[in-house]
Amino acid sequence: MDENNEVNEVQQNENTNTGTLNEEKKLNICGLLSFIFSLVGLLILGLPLGIAAVILGIIGVVKFDSEKQKYKWMGIVGICVGALDAIFVLFSVIGTVSLFL
Repeated sequence: MDENNEVNEVQQNENTNTGTLNEEKKLNICGLLSFIFSLVGLLILGLPLGIAAVILGIIGVVKFDSEKQKYKWMGIVGICVGALDAIFVLFSVIGTVSLFL
């Protein structure tokens, strides 16, 4: 009888261990894309990539599920840097236009 209890305990431990291994958190894809677009926007195409980074970052943060996903910070950083990209480009364009007027 003790052997049966030990076997059941071992099987239960194996089931719980395999359950936790299979439940690995996935990437927050919108947050990741927002982060990448914002960094690329710093170098080239600041306005379109900045706007895309802000939109994707907002989607990534709003739809973030902490039980199933990881890296929420990428969406938050993507929003901040993407907004700075867009604002910097807009101020640059306004400054350049004002020089010619």
